[in-house]
Amino acid sequence: MIDFQELNVFAVIAGGILYMLFGALYYSPVVFGKTWTVLNGARMSEYSDALKYGMSAVTAFATSFLVAVIMAASGADTVTEGLTIGVMLSVLLSLAYLKNMLFGLMPKKAYSIAVGDHVVMFILLSVLHAVWK
Repeated sequence: MIDFQELNVFAVIAGGILYMLFGALYYSPVVFGKTWTVLNGARMSEYSDALKYGMSAVTAFATSFLVAVIMAASGADTVTEGLTIGVMLSVLLSLAYLKNMLFGLMPKKAYSIAVGDHVVMFILLSVLHAVWK
């Protein structure tokens, strides 16, 4: 059983903010934003909808919370354990995206961009929640 009262609320909030900041940089026109929008047949102006950003924020905090739950359930409390679980979560998500790519639902380049984002974030969130209890 997981005692939800023992989860570090500050770590969950910090993880959500970290996820949003990293996503804003990663998908900015400076890094992969232009490539991502071209690969998905969109325009940067289509991403100005406030609801999309609001849901993205909710998703960031929900992801941070769920990673905190996983870390608590695993009992991980070191950087090495956080890295290990972060890599395992990244592999699982990468396999889900791989299936989509293999069936033509996304180009290889879009796969690489999406997986890169999630690999970095799941590792960072896992380490954050492992050491900040």
